[in-house]
Amino acid sequence: MRMPIRMRLTAWYLAVLCFCLATLGSVIFVGARQSVTNIIDTDLRARLAATRSFMAQQIPNDSPQGLQDEFQEYSANQPGGALLQIQDESGGWVFQSSSMQRYGIAIPQSIPGESSQFSTSVKGDHLLRIITDRATVKGKSYVIQLATDTTNFTLVLQRFKWLLLISTPLAIGLALAGGYWLSSRALIPVRRVTETARSIGGEELSQRLQVPQTADELQFLAETLNAMLARIENSFKRMTQFTADASHELRTPVAIMRTTAEIALRQKRDEGAYQKALQEVLEEAERTSSLIDDLLTLARADSAAQQLALSPTDVPEVIEAAFSKTKFLAAEKSVAISLNIARRDVWIEGNQEALIRLFLVLFDNAVKYTPAGGKVSAVFEVMGGVSVFRIQDSGIGIPPQDLPHIFERFYRADKTRTRKDGGFGLGLAIAKWIADAHEAHIDVESISGHGSIFTVRFPRTSLGPAQLASGRVTVFQ
Repeated sequence: MRMPIRMRLTAWYLAVLCFCLATLGSVIFVGARQSVTNIIDTDLRARLAATRSFMAQQIPNDSPQGLQDEFQEYSANQPGGALLQIQDESGGWVFQSSSMQRYGIAIPQSIPGESSQFSTSVKGDHLLRIITDRATVKGKSYVIQLATDTTNFTLVLQRFKWLLLISTPLAIGLALAGGYWLSSRALIPVRRVTETARSIGGEELSQRLQVPQTADELQFLAETLNAMLARIENSFKRMTQFTADASHELRTPVAIMRTTAEIALRQKRDEGAYQKALQEVLEEAERTSSLIDDLLTLARADSAAQQLALSPTDVPEVIEAAFSKTKFLAAEKSVAISLNIARRDVWIEGNQEALIRLFLVLFDNAVKYTPAGGKVSAVFEVMGGVSVFRIQDSGIGIPPQDLPHIFERFYRADKTRTRKDGGFGLGLAIAKWIADAHEAHIDVESISGHGSIFTVRFPRTSLGPAQLASGRVTVFQ
């Protein structure tokens, strides 16, 4: 069973806190104990050095009884001096305090000659820290043993340990409650974002999440979700508009074909009337078929899974193929049309059929919107490493208010043209998609009543297909 995120955050916070407190408490306790031990050992070393100095002064001058009296007085005047005993090399006691006799601390059998030996001994309720070392005075060897009662220090350390053991769970409990409260508070903006996101439906895509000005991940998340909602809203509007426009465009030819057929079948007619009706139905069927092809093309453009298959393509050859299909239309309308290929053997990574359709749309529009007696001129050239196709007509032009919308689907700048002459308003939308698929840029310049200029620029251009295959791109001068 998955826990809520605030519970998981609290659990992780608790685990990390327990580890940190346990580590910190252990380090503090061990450090305090070691510090106390170092202080005691340092004091014992100082007392040992003072005892050696005193022995060097007294042993040559006094009798054994005199030494006993001197050491008794010395041990009574020194801090911790009550725990002192000195043994000569024959095993006899030079001095042994009453406290050492009572505790019964024995001299070790082996004593290192270079460094002092430390040991710890428990005598009843007392804990003693003992230092043992040798001293040589006037050629005679002695064993010196001093001790310090560390019972009080041990009790302090024990109390400190219990204080840590008791206070740590209390601190963890308080931190657990605080962590749960903090995690709940921190997730309030996330809960608000979730509630708002749940309330957004298909009819409320314009609604946006409130962005907390916290300059953190929550603000970035809200901004990202708002950007995603904007993209979804735009796609939804385009789909809705596309569906409505497609339905409208398809309804008209279907209605015409149905009406024509119904009228022809109402009464018996001669062969010529039937042929005329069939011809009208055929024309509308062809137009409908063309519209369906355009709709399928745009549907493929909207699908990220459908990409154009690209291969090395000769651009001038593609332009000439589109030009040859347009010459007949221009001749029917008495429009002079010309094409100037300034440079041959120019290649790009492209889809030949799609590029033919791109140029065919531009040629077809230029001829379609140019009155009889006008002219259409196209030129292809390479400028600064970029291949450029430019087509100019002397037609009716495009009003300034229509220029930003001419690449939109089902948009017609000239609302007065008939369905037969005006098309469906999909050509330039398809041309824009093909240009984008080839990383090309398509621009338009136009003045109402003075014609239009469409320009297509292909930035990735090479001298031949071999260069494209090897990944080399030639920059023309």
